[in-house]
Amino acid sequence: MEEKVEKLLREICFTLKVEGRRVLKDFGLTPAQFDILQKIFFVGPKRITELCAIIGVAKSTVSGLVKRLEEMGYLKREPDLLDKRAQILELTEKGAGVIERVIERRVAFVREVLANMDERRVSTMMELLETLRKIMEEWKTQEKE
Repeated sequence: MEEKVEKLLREICFTLKVEGRRVLKDFGLTPAQFDILQKIFFVGPKRITELCAIIGVAKSTVSGLVKRLEEMGYLKREPDLLDKRAQILELTEKGAGVIERVIERRVAFVREVLANMDERRVSTMMELLETLRKIMEEWKTQEKE
């Protein structure tokens, strides 16, 4: 049962990810570059070392991606007020715009898919997904303690 649930969730997430990434070609971005923009969009400005830990990629790889994103105008570096030697990566308006376009694409896709389901099933699905999300969050919190 657990394998089936994991497989379904993985397939749904992958389909949603692929649909959203169709927009990336309009911006000349690779999926790896987009992952960096997306993480900063959702978790806030970060140092490169923090970003490496979050996405699980080597600093040399992230540094190259960040440099290109800066050159393209999607990211900017600001001095870290707590550590004058460090810099914080922040999205520019252009960078945030990419994320917003991808989210719009994903929402439109989900809207089209849900149009094929009756309202009662959508409501039930939402309740179950919310319960699953809450349990996962609680589990993550307990694991860190």
